[in-house]
Amino acid sequence: MKRGVVIVACGLLVLAAAGCGSSSSSSSGGTTTEESSSGGGGGQKTIAGVNANDHGTKAVEDNGKTEVEMDDYYFKPTVIEGKPGEKVTLELKNEGQNEHSFTVDSQGIDKDVQPGDEAEVTVMIPKSGVVSFYCKFHKSEGMAGALAVSGAATGGSGGMDTGTTEDNGGGGKGYGY
Repeated sequence: MKRGVVIVACGLLVLAAAGCGSSSSSSSGGTTTEESSSGGGGGQKTIAGVNANDHGTKAVEDNGKTEVEMDDYYFKPTVIEGKPGEKVTLELKNEGQNEHSFTVDSQGIDKDVQPGDEAEVTVMIPKSGVVSFYCKFHKSEGMAGALAVSGAATGGSGGMDTGTTEDNGGGGKGYGY
């Protein structure tokens, strides 16, 4: 009888330990959305009016091409800055386990990229402010970003939310980090 109780207790202990370990948010199937609030990076921010998993800002490279990593569920960089009206070729690299898209509604761009594949799109930096882009499959999980005029991400005075604000859950409008 005591042996059965010990076996059951050990079994429960193993299950409890396994349950604690499952919070590591790793998923081999790529179907969980538990980590979507952080996207595995720098937290979630509001960028161009859209919630996005923040993986930094990068200026357009001098050669006119800029690499963009598409992963589960973020773009890196999340904000791409350039000169007003500048045309930029983005080299999209899907390093995730899922199909992703690079979609810019205002520019008629909607490019699907399979896992492990690469593609190129040409976008235009807006003449002022920001233009959002997103993955049509995972926008609700924070897979979004923005094309911005260099310096526009410091907070706007023209009434448009051009900055990046931390989503701290407090409902505040604080700019910066």
